Amino acid sequence: MEQELILMIIQSIIIVILFVIIIFMLKQNISIRHEKRIGKYSIEPVKSKESSVLDIVYMKYFDFVKKMRKKFLKNKLLKKKSLKYEKYVELDKDNLAIDYIIHKIVISISFVLLTIFSQVLQTRLVTPIELLINLIIGYYLLDIYLFYMKKRRIKKIENEMLRAIIIMNNSFKAGKSTMQAVYIASEELPEPISLEFKKIYQDLKYGLNVDVVFERFAKRVNIEESRYISSSLVILNKTGGNIVKVFNSIEKTLFDKKKLKEELKNLTVSSNLVVKVLMFIPFVFVAIIYLLNPNYFDPLFSSALGFFVIGVIIIMIAIYIWVLQKILKVKV
Repeated sequence: MEQELILMIIQSIIIVILFVIIIFMLKQNISIRHEKRIGKYSIEPVKSKESSVLDIVYMKYFDFVKKMRKKFLKNKLLKKKSLKYEKYVELDKDNLAIDYIIHKIVISISFVLLTIFSQVLQTRLVTPIELLINLIIGYYLLDIYLFYMKKRRIKKIENEMLRAIIIMNNSFKAGKSTMQAVYIASEELPEPISLEFKKIYQDLKYGLNVDVVFERFAKRVNIEESRYISSSLVILNKTGGNIVKVFNSIEKTLFDKKKLKEELKNLTVSSNLVVKVLMFIPFVFVAIIYLLNPNYFDPLFSSALGFFVIGVIIIMIAIYIWVLQKILKVKV
């Protein structure tokens, strides 16, 4: 019993360390991107020749990614598969869609090695099913993270859309053109919405029609507010009209909608708390049972039927969480 407890503690420590390393690398990546964007506007500090161990690991890893990038780009299947990650690529020349495929493979191999290492500590042989499951989890873990980051990014854009409308409306009142209004919005607004307006400005500079540019913007962002702007500008270009009055109407509509959302959010705070508690109850029960009897779940990991039961449980929990969120969700 004591040996199993020690092994469990060692496994937990290893998982925490790996999680911290991944989070640190992601934060470092974000910091480097921000540094590149503001580097030309700041004075370079005195550079130290010494690098920390983590910085060396980080640089070595991305050197490895750059080397593998050339090989992966030669493969037509991987190149085609990487196209779906184009939407995650920011305006950064050092980052390509194929890099996400490399990251996924590295993470999946790391999960497999972690499984083998943990089973060796327990003096057990790793079954092919366990390797396959960990390989699949590791491969799709980055997709889950990217999906979450995309949802978070769209949420930020949605929160700043009213401010973008106000800036554009004030520009139109000052007699500015659509291109000038878009440029002012791209300079005044924070990221990530400023990047979207920079894309709009670039498309307009290349000579694309306003209708086409804002329709592309609405498809990229895929929120109701962007469709308001797109449809309004399309109608104005085709039929004519007072753009200031139209944007005044959009501004008032979005302001009322945002106010209503805030009121609904305040009214559903207690319900949100109940839903979060209900979502975590199954995981809490599993953790308590595991702490009381670590061998209780062993039959699930020792046969094909056990893995099938685990898959069914995961699907049921996903449906359970989805139903809870749907019950609480109120559309404005």
